[in-house]
Amino acid sequence: MENNIIKAADLLRQAWDNNEAGDPIRDLVDSENLATAYMIQDYNDKIWQAQGRRRVGRKLGLTNKAVQKQFGISDPCYGNIYADMVLIDGAQITKPVVSDLRVETEIAVVLKKDLTQTEHTILDIINAVDYILPAFEICDSRVTGWNVKSCDFVADNAAACLVVLGTKPVYLSDCDITRSEMVTKRAGEVVSQGKATAILGHPLHALKWLADDLVRMGKPLRAGEFVITGAIGPAVSAKPGDAFDAEITGVGLISTRFAE
Repeated sequence: MENNIIKAADLLRQAWDNNEAGDPIRDLVDSENLATAYMIQDYNDKIWQAQGRRRVGRKLGLTNKAVQKQFGISDPCYGNIYADMVLIDGAQITKPVVSDLRVETEIAVVLKKDLTQTEHTILDIINAVDYILPAFEICDSRVTGWNVKSCDFVADNAAACLVVLGTKPVYLSDCDITRSEMVTKRAGEVVSQGKATAILGHPLHALKWLADDLVRMGKPLRAGEFVITGAIGPAVSAKPGDAFDAEITGVGLISTRFAE
């Protein structure tokens, strides 16, 4: 099994490095055990960091039931965000496409304190938050045609590709996230809508779930890192030339476009 975990990790890492998609890896490992999928993810994380990639945050995935239904996967998950994946508001996206790109509008949470408790309270989470930002996550699968199940999705760094971050910090005291609503437009047409409370009831609940799980895994969230908390509304397909604008009430505006 250990050799197959390494083989699966190598296939996914090479697909990332070469901007290509391949077959699912679930048949190589125990696909019913998500711990195996995270072992594959962790194996590649260690290699990438040894090569000089800097991990700057985490992504939460599938924290919204509407998005779970889209992908046919019923459990939340997480992956790693590296410095080379982060863009700023208004950026033009030029990264080669591996498969069908998906755009998700999310809330990014930036931390000012470590989260190292065995089980955090919501007060622990609130006290650890520095500020929040609007964000786009650009998802891209290293599996041809998004032919993924939970194991493939998690092992493939939760389909992480790029993150576009807003540049105007908003403090929790200045925003009632429970009333935040999102509208995303492509070329002026509404293509996705949702409420922030669709993210496990509240984005901070999702952050607590992640913080607790990462402590159990021995790799807690640290001050200075950020977390994108999951799609507020359904993911939207993107193609070259598409331009996206989104607003999350109380959090802010964000835009990006894909190069022709």
